[in-house]
Amino acid sequence: MNPPKTEHEALQAILKKAYRQKENVAVGDQWQQEVMRRVRNLGALETTPSFPEMLEQLVWQLAPVTCLLIFGLTVLFAVSDFTSGYEVFQLLMNGAEELTFAQFVGL
Repeated sequence: MNPPKTEHEALQAILKKAYRQKENVAVGDQWQQEVMRRVRNLGALETTPSFPEMLEQLVWQLAPVTCLLIFGLTVLFAVSDFTSGYEVFQLLMNGAEELTFAQFVGL
C-alpha cells in the first residue's frame, strides 16, 4: 500500500476507514463524557501569528513614534525660516517644476 501524498489525503483515508468500520466498534454508555474529558484535557491550541498579523503589530508599535517625528519636524520647519512663505507660494504657482514633453524629449 502506498502512503498518501498529502496530509489532506491521509486524513481523508483515515476518516474513510473509520466510517467503514463504525459498525464493528463497541461503544459504551459513557462515550460522550469521555470525549468531552479528552477535549478539555487538550487545552488551547497555540498558533503562530501570520505575516500580516506580525506586520500589523509592528505598524501599531511604530505609530506613536511616527506621529512624534511628524510633529517634531513640523515644529522644526515652522520655527526655522527655511524659506519664506512667499517663495514657496511662487514655486507652486509658477509651475517651474513641470517639464513639457518637448523639454523631456530634448527638442
